[in-house]
Amino acid sequence: MGSGLFFCCRSTGFSIDKITSNLSFNRTWEIESITDKQRELLIQKVFPQTYYYLASGNQCYAFISEDRQYVLKFFKMQNLFPKELKKGFPFSLLRPLGVNHDKNNQLFSERIFASYKDAYETLRKETGLVYIHFNKTRDFGRKVTLIDSKGKKYIVELDGIEYIVQKKAIKVFEHLKTLIEQEKFEDLRASLRSFLQLIAVRCEKGFVDHDISIRNNFGFIGNSAIQFDCATLTRDSSMKFPMNFRQEVLEVADRLDTWARENYPEISLFVQEEAQRLINRS
Repeated sequence: MGSGLFFCCRSTGFSIDKITSNLSFNRTWEIESITDKQRELLIQKVFPQTYYYLASGNQCYAFISEDRQYVLKFFKMQNLFPKELKKGFPFSLLRPLGVNHDKNNQLFSERIFASYKDAYETLRKETGLVYIHFNKTRDFGRKVTLIDSKGKKYIVELDGIEYIVQKKAIKVFEHLKTLIEQEKFEDLRASLRSFLQLIAVRCEKGFVDHDISIRNNFGFIGNSAIQFDCATLTRDSSMKFPMNFRQEVLEVADRLDTWARENYPEISLFVQEEAQRLINRS
């Protein structure tokens, strides 16, 4: 019980030990060798920058680069209870304190890593993923400087850490709101079209998203939409069927339309027209 309370009550802020793991090499997480162009980008532009605390989600801590073009995501490895602690531990006693344990769930690494690896291999453009690193290596020999939310500085050796490099995107509603207020309606239409096409491409490539949170999982780089949270993406070939494809696009369009009607009714017609145009072409 004392160990359980330690996990529950310890500080929720960032620290190196919370992103450090004892995960051993797993061939499943290996990716194809990076190109010379990718290596040059990482070594010359991505890794040399200082990264500042951006956000903390369910799975990751996110840090943004000085030039605000890249995000480094580090997994919250402290969410993986050691196997020896799990075995026989009465987690039901900790539920009133907010600690849950579901024996039927896959390990955090297996479930989340699989989603990001699939996205990196198949939906790289649609997710803005630049690089993923799930096995410890000696490839780069690079360190990166992180500044947490309190201004504390950390030096992280990247070869020994699981992490993701992703392009920085502006969240969906923030981007659309800016375009509306600036009366950039051509850019607005282009952005809406790109967002709905993103959903269509994801379906055409055989992926389903079990948690379509428009507000928190999607964003824009310029007027091009990406899905920056890939943790809930799963392969599902049935999404390629026209019926499922149309249903997914219409569901997302309906959520966009609801937001538009509540905030900017004048653009509701844009949403409906772009959705119908996409459906008609399928």
